Amino acid sequence: MPVIKLFTDEKPPAAAAAALATDIETLCTTVLDARSDAVQVVLQAGAAMLRGAPLLAEVHYRARADRDTAALARFMEGLDASCRRHLGLAPRIRCFAVDQATLYARN
Repeated sequence: MPVIKLFTDEKPPAAAAAALATDIETLCTTVLDARSDAVQVVLQAGAAMLRGAPLLAEVHYRARADRDTAALARFMEGLDASCRRHLGLAPRIRCFAVDQATLYARN
């Protein structure tokens, strides 16, 4: 974990998607202090965006004391800037802290 899911209606160029994934991984490892091998980035292009922003970002991460309001603000600022830079879209970002006591995961 963290798992970052991006939903948009149009498929971006491969180079832009790869650069975005690299930026997101860097944000996760630097701001959220996540292990690189634990970061999952999903881009769901072709989603029917019927209302709202043209790009939706859902971020699920393990709740920890160091992932406080200030850290999440920095993460969201970086994610917003990266999405604008690589996709030309302003994302709607939603972050969800997952209590480790209720998280059951494998791989």
